[in-house]
Formats: sequence, structure tokens, C-alpha cells
Amino acid sequence: MKSLFYPNILTQSIDTLAIVLIIVGSLLLLTAVIVLLVAYLKKKKGPSLKEDDWLLALGGKDNIKEVTAIGSRLNINLIEKDNINRDKLKELGVSSILVMSNKVTLVIENQAEKIADLINRSL
Repeated sequence: MKSLFYPNILTQSIDTLAIVLIIVGSLLLLTAVIVLLVAYLKKKKGPSLKEDDWLLALGGKDNIKEVTAIGSRLNINLIEKDNINRDKLKELGVSSILVMSNKVTLVIENQAEKIADLINRSL
């Protein structure tokens, strides 16, 4: 027996609408996940590998005596420790700065060797 309240054609339309809404909702969710992932990856960007930026932040080429890397630490012997730009170092991806006399230790995630090589090439 056919129902007077829900004709067969109306039931098919509701099923089609539900499927369309599920697809649209899934696409919106996927888009949101992609946008959040891209934002996270941009934020998680590693330290800068621009030679001039590092030299400037460390007080210039003439202020650097020696650069070595051990693990995630960059050890730098400087002529004058007061010439370093802490804010610029933080912008470049340094997570921690330790200053002892004219020796500066910078903690840099997974890039200390590359940055040491970059600075040493310019000295």
C-alpha cells in the first residue's frame, strides 16, 4: 500500500539530497583539514638558510671567530657578544640562546650542521 504522506518520488528526492549533503560536508571537512595542515606546516618551518641573515644577526662577518655544530647546537665564538641581535636570531628559527663570555650557543632543530657550514663558507 502506498503512503499518502510520503510518495515514492519524494522519498527518492530525500535520499538524493542526503547523499549530496554528505558529499558536500565531506568536501568541506577535507578542505578545512588541508587548510589547517598547510598553516601548521608554514608555522613549523625550519630555520632560515640565508647566509646574510645569519651573519647580520651574529654582528657581521668580522664579529665571528669560529663556528661549530654539535647535534642541534650551534657554538659560535665571537669577538663581541653584545653585537648579536637576539630578536633576529629568534626570527631565523633559534629556539634558545645561551651566552657565556664571548661564546654563544644557539639551539636549532635539525639544522645546526647546515647553518654552521653556511656561516663557515662565508668566513
